[in-house]
Amino acid sequence: MTQEPEHKGKVVTVCSAKGGIGRTLVSANLAIALNKKNINISLLDADFQFGDISTVLDLKPTFTVKDVVEEISSIDSNSIHNYLTKHASGIKVLPAPDKPEYADLISSEAIKHIVDMMAVTSDYLVIDNSVGIQEESLELLERSDVILLVTTPEMAALRNTKLMLETLEKIGLVDKTKLLVNRYDMDSLIKVEDIPGILDQDEAHFIPNNFKLASQSLNIGIPFTISQSKSNLSKSFYKLAETLIDNQTMSVKKRKGSIVSKLFVSNK
Repeated sequence: MTQEPEHKGKVVTVCSAKGGIGRTLVSANLAIALNKKNINISLLDADFQFGDISTVLDLKPTFTVKDVVEEISSIDSNSIHNYLTKHASGIKVLPAPDKPEYADLISSEAIKHIVDMMAVTSDYLVIDNSVGIQEESLELLERSDVILLVTTPEMAALRNTKLMLETLEKIGLVDKTKLLVNRYDMDSLIKVEDIPGILDQDEAHFIPNNFKLASQSLNIGIPFTISQSKSNLSKSFYKLAETLIDNQTMSVKKRKGSIVSKLFVSNK
């Protein structure tokens, strides 16, 4: 019998029922907000056709998911880090393929193996999923500890989100799903406090609308959690990160720190 790894990080998958509502921006800034807690964070771009994580983070990766898939039989949790690109913030990234047609090369089995390997080497693995629920994206949702479902206060987005929540309930995944309302103070006839009720949810996390800052962040390739860390937009992501970090993660981190401290003390 194969022995389970001693450590396996939490898997947080960011998804949406509609495109163009900031899912990738959420994924990147959430990963950086989590990393500021001094824990190991990896980020997987699982929009295998049109993933934008490399653009959002201004990365020039040597390897992508395609390269890992091509050599999957010779890669394990000890060597997967060689294929990740380290961002200036400290997070480690596995970007999507650089051409849409390469998405056809990525099998469900390969996806599961990649997620398991990255989770073993991280405290948290953030996954930027594709829109909706397809076979590949469903594999990722099933392997997630937390599903962050992103929506906005627009009728089209809310309608699709409600349908996706109903689907997640049917397949038994709604209990680990958290609702994330992006751009909540945009001009809308829908009151923000009404959104959880509209979607039959008890609660939601809200990300304020700051089009200028978000747009600037995308254009220069520097996430606002780095460039404008004191903005309300960034603070909302730090708050979101706090809700995701469990006591077990922090206690493990403290134990690691105490061991290192003892080593330094004993060598004095």
